[in-house]
Amino acid sequence: MGKHWGLRMVLEDHIETWSSAVGPQQKAERRRAAFKYFGIPAVLALPFVFFHFRLQGIGQLLSGVTIFTALLFGLLVLMFNTGIAVRKDLAVFEHAHDLKLVISDLRANVTYAAVVAVCLSLLLAVAAAVTPPPSTTDPIGGLSWWWTPLCIWLFTHLGLTMLMVLRRLRTAFNYVSR
Repeated sequence: MGKHWGLRMVLEDHIETWSSAVGPQQKAERRRAAFKYFGIPAVLALPFVFFHFRLQGIGQLLSGVTIFTALLFGLLVLMFNTGIAVRKDLAVFEHAHDLKLVISDLRANVTYAAVVAVCLSLLLAVAAAVTPPPSTTDPIGGLSWWWTPLCIWLFTHLGLTMLMVLRRLRTAFNYVSR
């Protein structure tokens, strides 16, 4: 599946941005980043496994996430155009030595964030489709409790990835503006 759709390459490109070091230092930095981006969401989702919390308002969540996903795709197209402009006019940014690398890393992170957002949208769409409306026997309604940890994990993972994107945008802006 990853070979045909390129999902493995998207993940590998994203992981490559976690460290610019080499050797043992790179391994240590990537382990820390893996815990940060995969372990923290798991730790935050774990209580929802035990407390059986049910998410409400799946339709509104789905609408918001799909709009956010579309905005990520727009940002990805913008990153493509920026990469072309920088490659063409690199002399304009003569003091921004690492700008190409930062834009490449940013593209990898935004691509990965878009894939995670699509996965979250699909998860919410399936969850909304299989969740019955509130009834007299189940007045609470909402998702079955086991959907909630998956949603929390994906929301947290996407949020942390977006914080990485913001950090890289700030770095790229600093390279250009100095």
